[in-house]
Amino acid sequence: MRTLRCKCGDKTAWTSSCFPDCQGCEICKTTYAGHPDGHRELKPHDYEIMYNQNTGNPYKRCKNCYQTEIESYKLSQVKL
Repeated sequence: MRTLRCKCGDKTAWTSSCFPDCQGCEICKTTYAGHPDGHRELKPHDYEIMYNQNTGNPYKRCKNCYQTEIESYKLSQVKL
C-alpha cells in the first residue's frame, strides 16, 4: 500500500496501484503522486451517460474513475 499526496499536501490517498488523471486536488489542480516530481495537471472528468436501473433516467459517470456526478444522479432518481 502506497501513500500519495497532491502537490499542496491538502489531499492524501492510499492505493496499491495508481489514480487516473481526473482524480486529485481541486485546490492546487494536481494529481496524486508519491514523489514531488510525479505530479501532473488535474484533467476534467470524461463523463458518459448511464441509466438509473430503477427509473430508467440518465445520469453522468466518469469513464476513467467511475465517479458519478451527484446532481445528475439525484435527478435520475426522480420518477416521471
